[in-house]
Amino acid sequence: MKWVTRNHVHIDRVASPWLISKFLDKNAEFIFVPWPGPLPTSDMGIPFDFPRANYELGHHEGKCTFEAIIAKYKIEDPWVIEIAKIVHAADVASDIDLAFEARGVEAIAAGAMYIVEDDYEALEKGFFIYDALYAYVQIKKLREEYKDKLAKMEYGKRFDFLKARMKKPPEAKVKRPSK
Repeated sequence: MKWVTRNHVHIDRVASPWLISKFLDKNAEFIFVPWPGPLPTSDMGIPFDFPRANYELGHHEGKCTFEAIIAKYKIEDPWVIEIAKIVHAADVASDIDLAFEARGVEAIAAGAMYIVEDDYEALEKGFFIYDALYAYVQIKKLREEYKDKLAKMEYGKRFDFLKARMKKPPEAKVKRPSK
């Protein structure tokens, strides 16, 4: 399926393709249109994250696009739900302090968009960041859950213990359009 969003991707427009590719559409193709500009037509793909547009997958009712996708497609993965809190806080300026990690994610996204060749490279590199967040939210929870047990372990054993209990995100590759 084709999905279309604005060019010069940032937080929500990297996180949302990660979510789509990993949990909804393994064959997702992303199209980036110049912005500001005309809104995409329905034949271009499923539109997401266009400001002031009445598309279902965008910022509505205080939620960011990542959260809108979770709600529409009923994604129930608990680690995705945790990442949504970080993405929301990083993407919605007035909520930046709602998640401790948000300022770091925003800083990485702000810099990343200037050092990549194009939006496809931004997704390729950004998917690693969101895979890392997927691991991080699990580690955070596991450290809370096994706090006493982990305190008694040496570093190598703690690492192996945590890694053995983590779920990897599904595999996905960024598909560049054929020329």
